[in-house]
This record gives sequence, C-alpha cells and structure tokens, in this order.
Amino acid sequence: MLYPWHQSLWQSWQQLLGQGRLHHAVLLLSAKGSGREVLAKQLAKTVLCQNCDTEPCGVCHSCQLFAAETHPDFHIVKPEQEGKQIGVDAIRQCNRWAVETSQLAGQRVIMIEHADAMGEAGANAILKTLEEPPSGCQFILTAQSLDSLLPTIVSRCNKWRLTTPDEQDVKRWVEKQLMQSIKIEAVRLNNGAPLATMQFVEQGQDIRHGNLIDAFAAFLQPPYIGIYDVAGLCSGEGITSLKWLSYFMVDCIKLQQGVSEYLVHGESLAKVQTVAGLVPPAVLIQQVRKINELHRMLEKQRGLNTDLLLVEWLTGFLGENNSVS
Repeated sequence: MLYPWHQSLWQSWQQLLGQGRLHHAVLLLSAKGSGREVLAKQLAKTVLCQNCDTEPCGVCHSCQLFAAETHPDFHIVKPEQEGKQIGVDAIRQCNRWAVETSQLAGQRVIMIEHADAMGEAGANAILKTLEEPPSGCQFILTAQSLDSLLPTIVSRCNKWRLTTPDEQDVKRWVEKQLMQSIKIEAVRLNNGAPLATMQFVEQGQDIRHGNLIDAFAAFLQPPYIGIYDVAGLCSGEGITSLKWLSYFMVDCIKLQQGVSEYLVHGESLAKVQTVAGLVPPAVLIQQVRKINELHRMLEKQRGLNTDLLLVEWLTGFLGENNSVS
C-alpha cells in the first residue's frame, strides 16, 4: 500500500504506463525512511500484472506470486549489509536475468536497491544492459541521491525524485500513526523522512537524543565534568549520536550568527542558547568539522575504540587553546 506522499509521483508513472512510454530503466531518488522500496515494488508489481496496465489487479497469477514473494520474473539485488557495496558478481547475475526468457510469458523486472552502493566494477558491468536492455526487461533502481552514483549509470536512466513532504504534514502523519504527539525536532533530525521519524519515536531514540543533549550541555558548564557520561551515551547509541551532536552544534553556531528561524533543535532552544553563550564560535566550528570527520571514519572502519575517540573529541572543548568561556 502506497503512502500519501507517494501519490503524485505514482500518478505520473501510471500515466506513462497507460501510454506505454515508461522508460526501460527507472531511477528513483529519495531520502532514507521515505518508503521508496514500497513505491518501487508497486511499479514492479504493475509492470508484471497480467490484467491491468496502470495498477496491479491483485488477483491474477502474477500478482499472487508477487504478494507471496515467489514471482519467477521479479529479481532484487541489494547490499548484503547496510553500508556494504553491491558486489560485481551480483550485478553480473542481473545481466543473466535480463536475457532469460520470462517464465510467465510476460515482462521481467530487475530491481537494484541502493544502487548508489554499486562499486565501479559493478556499475561498469551493467552499463551496456542498462543502455540496451533485452525486450520485455524493466530495470528499477533506487538510491538516496545522485552524489554516489556514477554519471554513466545516471545518464542511462530516467530519473525521478520523491519529494519530501512538508514537515508539518510529516508530524501530523506520524502522530496519527502512533496516536501521540511528537516534536518537530524529531522530524528535522530525520531530514523530514516520515518512516524514519516514526521509527525514531517508536524506538525511543527521541528520549535518548534528549538525554544526550542534556548531558552534553551540562558537560560544557563549569566545572566541566561528565565527559564520560557524554561518551557513554554516544557509544551506547552508535554513530547516529554523532550526527545529533553535529546538528546541535550547528544550531548553536546559527544562533551565534543571529539566525533563529530554522533550528533543528527549536524545541530545545534553552539548551542551544546556553551552549551558544558558553563556547566560542571558532571552537564550535572546529568541533563540528572534527565530529563529522569522526563520523565518516567510524562508518568506514569497524572495530575502532569508539569511547576513546569520543573522549578525545570532547577534550577539544577543554584544551588550552580551546577553553570554553
């Protein structure tokens, strides 16, 4: 079932499907937590449907097989683990699927989730198939942005961007699903993605985020104790917590520069004001840069001593040249 924010793009696809003009390689771009796989699978199911051109009938043999996740002409490739590349062997398998005969005497659909996780070898392996796919073969690629995709892949696809809904609409939708009120900062911390926001609240991350910001603000006030409390909260949450602190410090910098219209932590304004008044702008800017570098390093390298690295970063607020005022 599609989500409300899918409807506009879906209607555009339906129009093309009805006219027989859908491009053979569709690239769907959207933020993590927007439910893009749901929309992509709706397109795949429609292409494979034996009765209808613009929406799946839900009753034909193809639709029933699709619902049971046993459709012989629908193939998905994605990273084995989040953050991992899609191997070249998996992409070569896509090429083999592309030339196979349909087992249901209809279309074939190959879906590449997180296409931005294809390495250069994998991307090169599928270029020709994307450019000139065999008859009756539909490619659907999903990705978060164009930044990590090779231009040669992008140029061979018809690009579609799923628009992020208005943050107030996201807030209302999540509140309706969870039957509770949420803060707008929960939406902003998740870049406006509705499903990510809902998961954030469901899993209690909103509470843990608040605890971390409280501990961080307290640590930066004399007598500057609690450094291990902050590091422990970060370590317990994982590298996502580094993004939370980065967003918080950027809000502090904005406030120091007189910008207050759009703060991620608008509902924690008192804490933002406190830290903005305690830490010099140059120190905040330097610490934001360092924590973003640390986040990238921990994303790429597993097994590092996260606690030690976090404590080392936090001492940057207390160094001889970086003392808080």
